[in-house]
Amino acid sequence: MNKKYITTIIVLLLLLPLCACGLFTNSGNKTGAGDAHVKLLKEAEELADAAENQYAVGLTFQSEYVFGLAQAEVSSLRLAVDTVLWLKGEGAGLAEVIGDSPYKTWDEITGACPGSPVPFYFEGLLYRFQGEKAASEECFRRAKFNPLYEERDFYYLRHMDTKELYELKAAASGLETRIYEQYTPRTALMAARTGAEFSPAYHLAMASENAGNPEAAAQCALNALLSSPMTPSLYATAAAYELKAGNAELALEIVNEGLFLAPEDASVNYIAASLSYSAGDAASAKAYLETAKKTASGSLLDEVNALYAQIGG
Repeated sequence: MNKKYITTIIVLLLLLPLCACGLFTNSGNKTGAGDAHVKLLKEAEELADAAENQYAVGLTFQSEYVFGLAQAEVSSLRLAVDTVLWLKGEGAGLAEVIGDSPYKTWDEITGACPGSPVPFYFEGLLYRFQGEKAASEECFRRAKFNPLYEERDFYYLRHMDTKELYELKAAASGLETRIYEQYTPRTALMAARTGAEFSPAYHLAMASENAGNPEAAAQCALNALLSSPMTPSLYATAAAYELKAGNAELALEIVNEGLFLAPEDASVNYIAASLSYSAGDAASAKAYLETAKKTASGSLLDEVNALYAQIGG
């Protein structure tokens, strides 16, 4: 493995999409009707474009996170529109209105992007349309757990006529299909949705709970990384869990991107050293350990020193 170094341009590319995704309010005010969905579709398209650029420069996990944000926005809007159409009497059932759309439930949309509060907002809005106040407020409460929450108002959807709704469905479906064809989620829901899915701490806690099942634990750790891919330590943690599960190839992919993001991070360099040493490349392993020693402390420093001593020479 060779170290990769991140440029200022790439850092900006990583940060900008994280500022683009917003959320909404449940005020019921019709002011600005029509503006919110136009803005959402524009945001989703910009996020998808940014994700394509990230993928093109080798930032696989970064791009998956941003593709997921785009998918969550546009798929949630489309499913909300489908449900409003059904509530207005369209189709023999909701499934008929949804048709062959790729995401058919809120769980599926959340599974594609645990980091987005959008599915909870729209689900809550639809409960509100149906007079289920308690369920609605619980969904809004869970949406507001997420730091990406930003207030906007889609209440006007219930007042749009059928023709307008079908036009909006078509616009959302076109972008949804484009993203779906480019993005295959590696996240997976490991428990009932709680609203805490955006938090890597939540997924790491689940990884600990699944310690007896290495594959499940590795999936939880990967979810943690994919919920916050700008956190260098999560690359080391996810890679370590993948190694325990016997997924060395995926561990290597994770470590390479971790080095790309944070070439001096002690934990990522330690895992890179372990992989290099296992592959018989003691020289590279020692180089990674030398980097790790600069900032490692506590138990990590002990592990770094132990591996260095094991390599010898």
